[in-house]
Amino acid sequence: PAAGTTGTTALPDLPIPASAAFDVDDGTVHPARAFSMAGASATDRARALQCLASAIYYEAASQSDDGQRAVAQVVLNRVMHPAFPDTVCGVVYQGSERASGCQFSFACDGATARPPGRAAWDKALRIAAAALGGHVFAPVGLATHYHTYAVTPAWNRQLVMTDAIGAHLFHRWAGYWGTPA
Repeated sequence: PAAGTTGTTALPDLPIPASAAFDVDDGTVHPARAFSMAGASATDRARALQCLASAIYYEAASQSDDGQRAVAQVVLNRVMHPAFPDTVCGVVYQGSERASGCQFSFACDGATARPPGRAAWDKALRIAAAALGGHVFAPVGLATHYHTYAVTPAWNRQLVMTDAIGAHLFHRWAGYWGTPA
């Protein structure tokens, strides 16, 4: 993906339950459920904190607190969505083994070679810790994708925009895959 974008991945080949009742065209943004690491080991919690803080820092360090919270929420929304890996680090670094497959551009573009600034890193850690502790940033709802104003990726035309915060536009999938179910 171009710098400042997050990629998309194909929807999993899972059936939509026949009993699924949803209205995706009601114009509302449904907040995600709180993320929980209950039962995770101290090592897993530390890894998740490091990976989420890295995503926040390298994707949104220059953004407002809300812009950074929104990026954190997208990562956690992906962790809770069946189309993505089920760990924070798995989501953040998905596709990084391929030169052009990163879901988050910083994981492939060499950005991590720049050491983070202390104050901005500490802020990213605080926001990541709050998100991992169950804080939900409701304005982006169930968004699993975002991109900057500077690019218009082809995949965004297939998604529903949930919010615009700072330099980023946030999107969720249309239809059943964009619902809380």
